[in-house]
Amino acid sequence: MGVWGPGNFESDTVADGLGELTDRIIGDIAQQYDGDSDDSALDPDEWGGEMVPAWLELLVDIVERRRVGATFPAAAVLTDWRDRYLRVWDGYIDDLDPDEDYKVARRAVLVGTFDRAISLAAIREQD
Repeated sequence: MGVWGPGNFESDTVADGLGELTDRIIGDIAQQYDGDSDDSALDPDEWGGEMVPAWLELLVDIVERRRVGATFPAAAVLTDWRDRYLRVWDGYIDDLDPDEDYKVARRAVLVGTFDRAISLAAIREQD
């Protein structure tokens, strides 16, 4: 076991654990895109529709800190996920009869979450 500092994230064991954790989050997100051809698992009132952006934000929060061992999807994968997610969201959200202010604000948060992830992936790909 290698330890390179006193911090909670400064050992090979924790780096391996972060790799497992981030791989699991990525897998959970990817699973929501698998299956049916219409991506209905991403509907705004479905588990995936709620959890994908939350999982993605957690993943970004971990990876932005440049923790050793953390894994992250490629920008191309994230761009595909964003485009598919927003296509489903835009096509379904009006069926839920949301308040217009909520709808606009929520979409901005969703776009911001995906765009933040894509930017982070692009930076990691340049390193």
